[in-house]
Amino acid sequence: MPHRDLYEVLGVSKNATQEEIKSAFRNLAKKHHPDAHQGENEKKQAEEKFKELGNAYAVLSDPDKRKKYDTYGFDGLKGNQAGGQYGGFEDIFTNMGGMGDVFGDMFGDIFGFESGRRGGRGRSRRSDGDDMQVNVKLTFEEAAFGKKASFDINRFEVCDTCRGEGIKPGTSKKTCATCGGQGKVRQSSGFFSMVTTCPKCGGEGETAEALCPDCGGRRLKQKKKTIEVNIPAGVAAGSYLKLSGEGHKGLFGGLPGDLFVAVTVEPHELFKRQDNDVILDLPVTITQAVLGDDIVIPTLYGKKEVKIPEGSQSGDIINIKGAGFQALSGRSKGDMRVVLRVEIPKNLNSKLKDAFKNVKLMDKEEFYNEVKRYSKAAKKHLEK
Repeated sequence: MPHRDLYEVLGVSKNATQEEIKSAFRNLAKKHHPDAHQGENEKKQAEEKFKELGNAYAVLSDPDKRKKYDTYGFDGLKGNQAGGQYGGFEDIFTNMGGMGDVFGDMFGDIFGFESGRRGGRGRSRRSDGDDMQVNVKLTFEEAAFGKKASFDINRFEVCDTCRGEGIKPGTSKKTCATCGGQGKVRQSSGFFSMVTTCPKCGGEGETAEALCPDCGGRRLKQKKKTIEVNIPAGVAAGSYLKLSGEGHKGLFGGLPGDLFVAVTVEPHELFKRQDNDVILDLPVTITQAVLGDDIVIPTLYGKKEVKIPEGSQSGDIINIKGAGFQALSGRSKGDMRVVLRVEIPKNLNSKLKDAFKNVKLMDKEEFYNEVKRYSKAAKKHLEK
């Protein structure tokens, strides 16, 4: 059977850099690794594809072999184990010049295994701290103008008694009898050795003679910490403020986690927010809408007199420039939009009813643009 072009196997051009070749190989190898597939047929197909990828990468990742292949094709590789000459997965790891380490780095965290040729001690002692989250509820005004907030959190910090070692002061550690100090236990499964963290020592390779009496061997102990944060003006509901390094602490040089402050905002009795604008639905009477009026309204920045124009319609907007929320950048402010809502009166007394009856006698269609437009269109359809 003729060999496929090695560049085609990896899906790269002949001018691809070594980094592009490596990236393509990593992505395809993860996709076609047999442990990522189920069923005998699928695993067998994945195994063949996996070997083909390994063969291609073994050549194209080696500058000398790649040069021979580019110049002479597969004839230039005769005498080398490439182009489909490996018999199984172990051959790939044996003959790829250190590629077993690349495979282990690539797949160890995903499939929980290493190639049968790899070894090494347990996991690194370095451990980063976890992130935390707290919730802060603001009033509408606090969200507009900002606030200095303080709250208590319970976070894990390095135990003062054992200084993060997890053992009772004055005692020591001994080599784990389960893993022999390797931090991992290995089981053979098909072509690969399946490697898992040692359940006895947790991957440390050592066990304590006696655990720390304060942290119980966990190395970290929960402590209360008061945090202060300046919540900026203009913050929106659903925002997260990140306080770097204020989360749970790390071990053995590991970085601390971050603290995220989740912001919620209480609804306002009058105002709503849209982006950085403040919306006020203002109910007005029929006479105010017809005759116009001057009215004092509340804003975020105090009282403001606005003029309702004669003949105002429900839904008309009066815009007050710069009376909205400050942008987080601090460079601009939103506006306040006053939306007029003309309200029709109910439960009229007899005098007001008589007044409206008198108005009706003088009322004419020509005063109402929408009524005229509707009447004209309706008459046309009614005459059909």
